Amino acid sequence: MHKFLLTLAFAYTSLVSWLSLARVFIPIDVQITGSDKIGHSLAYFVFTIIWFLFFFYSEKQHKEFSQSLIRASVFGFLFGILMELLQALLTTYRSPEWNDVLANTSGIIFALIILKVLKNKLVSLRGDTPK
Repeated sequence: MHKFLLTLAFAYTSLVSWLSLARVFIPIDVQITGSDKIGHSLAYFVFTIIWFLFFFYSEKQHKEFSQSLIRASVFGFLFGILMELLQALLTTYRSPEWNDVLANTSGIIFALIILKVLKNKLVSLRGDTPK
């Protein structure tokens, strides 16, 4: 389970890194206001959940529920800021925006809410008693 969750987490992190830093061609011109921010929020929602699953269910990590939440959310937040900084430093076709950091954070917060709602189910899947 550890290797699967680690592979999933690194694969998704690599995908988010590529989407954040590469020159991505979208063949359809999307003219929906805020669609970029929705994408950021969704990406970091999934990012937080995947890293939570790694921290919480991985045999080698096996952290407490709240500790897994904190690690996943702090990691997601710092990773989002790093991506914005790297856009400024490494690209000429991307521009860092604080609104992207806010959108990332909204996705992280939404993931935390969903995970907290599902806490008892997630804990029981691992075989622990809820604390």
